[in-house]
Amino acid sequence: MTSTPQFPTFGLSRRHLLGGALAAGMAQLIPGSWAADAPATGTDSFMALSRYLTERGDLPQAQGARLLAAQNELDGKFKGKLETLWTWIGASQVALAHLNERLKAEQPDLADVPMNVMQLWYQGIAGSGTATRVVAYEHALNADVVADRLRPPSYVYGAYGSWSSNPTTFKLQLITAQPKA
Repeated sequence: MTSTPQFPTFGLSRRHLLGGALAAGMAQLIPGSWAADAPATGTDSFMALSRYLTERGDLPQAQGARLLAAQNELDGKFKGKLETLWTWIGASQVALAHLNERLKAEQPDLADVPMNVMQLWYQGIAGSGTATRVVAYEHALNADVVADRLRPPSYVYGAYGSWSSNPTTFKLQLITAQPKA
């Protein structure tokens, strides 16, 4: 005696499934159902100012967040000054070539912010003196800018890239010293 298995019916038809999928898709088009934008953390202003100052659009977001966090730990007012500067640049439509002169004349209290941002990106360090923090040595932009012509210094003795090949092997023999008579 063979019997076919009986599956419970849920009352779900193909029409109900397609209708539900269509309704879910339409609900995404209603603006009230969209997820709220994440609040600005200061990283957005920092990255925008960094792209403006370096004239590079390919700055890594994760590295920018680390650089900003290190600078904020050393200077609690940096984030506020950074956001004030970026707002002022946008409102005043300041060209990069005239930024330093305009800052010294109109916003002297913000004149050090561009220098700090450039130091963060090009040297990979935050702060100065005994409060210096190295954040991005090998990924700092100073080596990236000249990478097509210059090789960064190394702690390895020999020519650049010499550490990539196996060292020369020597056949060493132990010579015992004869006692003096």
